[in-house]
Amino acid sequence: MSVKRFGMEEKMKLGEKIVKLRKEKGLSQEALAEQIGTTRQAVSKWENDQGFPETEKLLQLSNVFEVSVDFLLKDEKTETGSDEKGYYVSREFARGYLANTKKTLLYLGACFLFWALAGVPWVLFRENETWRMAGIAVCGILGVLALVFGMFAEEDRYKILKREPLLFDYDVLKELAAEYDFVGKKCRLIAIPSVSLFIIGFLAISLTMSGTIPWTGYHVLVFLVFAVSLFGYVYSLGVMEAYELLVRNEKHTGSLWFRVRKKFREML
Repeated sequence: MSVKRFGMEEKMKLGEKIVKLRKEKGLSQEALAEQIGTTRQAVSKWENDQGFPETEKLLQLSNVFEVSVDFLLKDEKTETGSDEKGYYVSREFARGYLANTKKTLLYLGACFLFWALAGVPWVLFRENETWRMAGIAVCGILGVLALVFGMFAEEDRYKILKREPLLFDYDVLKELAAEYDFVGKKCRLIAIPSVSLFIIGFLAISLTMSGTIPWTGYHVLVFLVFAVSLFGYVYSLGVMEAYELLVRNEKHTGSLWFRVRKKFREML
């Protein structure tokens, strides 16, 4: 994995960084000026090193570009002659992606959780069809709402991470790799029991549905276990995949599916 940031100038000053980061965000000078409450002329002066942004504007620039103020102010030495291509991922952008992914996964996991919990009213209200259907409907609606919230929780700006090869600073990649090892152990501790409980719950429900085992009040516990295991599996697996996308990006970009999609986008 390459860890070079930019590969053109020997030193990159503030103005050059603003130009580079603005273009990576797909912003014009006018659009950037509007976001931080200044004029296009001011942005132009900053980019040409004819002026320097105030502290407040530096903070706003760091928020828009998702980099630290320290990164903006510090002259960055880079290697010349590099022909490596990819999307540079700052520490802040990687953190934002992981946080957004976890938030999205919470909604997605809740979706499966509520749908699996529909089995609880099915068992509890076997003698009352009205309450049974009402309970199932509530669980179904909550699951759909969680799915919708999850779809809207995923931010479009992070989708580029799945479309391009990624470049990191060495320290950032090393930090993420260490986290990946730690998080991987935690996720496996969740995923393995979740899969086991899912299989047990699935077998119990299948045997009951086939008439081998009669319905009892204990099946409420079965559906609860089934629901929690689904949530745990979806969340832990999703978190692991998010870290792998960053830390093991070569595996992602080397896959046949990635190359086919990239080729298709180039043809459009």
